[in-house]
Amino acid sequence: MLRNKGLLQLSAFIGSAGMAFQLMAEEVKEVAPQSKETMFTLLMKGGPIMIPLAICSIVALTIAMERFVSFRMIYSASTLFLDKLKNTQKAGETDFTTLKDFCGKSKTIIARILESGISKWQSSGDWALTEKALEDIAIREVSKMKRSLRPLKNIAAISPLLGLLGTVMGMINAFQTVALSSATFGKADKLAAGIYEAMVTTATGLSIAIPTLLIFYFLTSKAEIYADEIEMTCDRFLDDYIHGNKTRGDGDK
Repeated sequence: MLRNKGLLQLSAFIGSAGMAFQLMAEEVKEVAPQSKETMFTLLMKGGPIMIPLAICSIVALTIAMERFVSFRMIYSASTLFLDKLKNTQKAGETDFTTLKDFCGKSKTIIARILESGISKWQSSGDWALTEKALEDIAIREVSKMKRSLRPLKNIAAISPLLGLLGTVMGMINAFQTVALSSATFGKADKLAAGIYEAMVTTATGLSIAIPTLLIFYFLTSKAEIYADEIEMTCDRFLDDYIHGNKTRGDGDK
């Protein structure tokens, strides 16, 4: 008798527990769709300011990929050009006309720099002026490379400001909605919802700015490394081709 009574109590407890878990699961199912936000729906709540932020992200990605590929091609083409340049002259002989024509056929930065130096040497026969010409054209070419990275820096600076603007506009709208609401209860919930939606634009702006700024610094360091290699190449060119002929004067024209 006691055994049967215990079994009945255990069955009743299990049944009650099962019903409780079922009710909890149904409540979670009802609440979850209302509280859970996907990344896409959250971004859509950022408002119209998300459009320029999306444009900034696309432009930054495009420029970063183009500059990265371009820098790799510049480095590879320059290395190949210098290897071929060494094979254009015989030992102990320097034909500056042949060197100039060879440089003119190449579209690389280092070729344009060396062509400018050769032209100055042929026109002046002065070693110091030739060195100055190489230095000037090298500075201009390196500056041009670094200027091509400025859009990345500008996007990194503008994106957080756009995000902050979107947040301020969203918070103004949220406070205005709450202030004009006639409901007595639920104002805090409406205000909280408006504020967290407004913060989406700031988070988006920072998410664009941080990687863009890192890419900018990375590519800038690559440009500086290439600038050092250009300087060493110009020094070797002066030593190998110009310095040994500085007493010849106009005879090398």
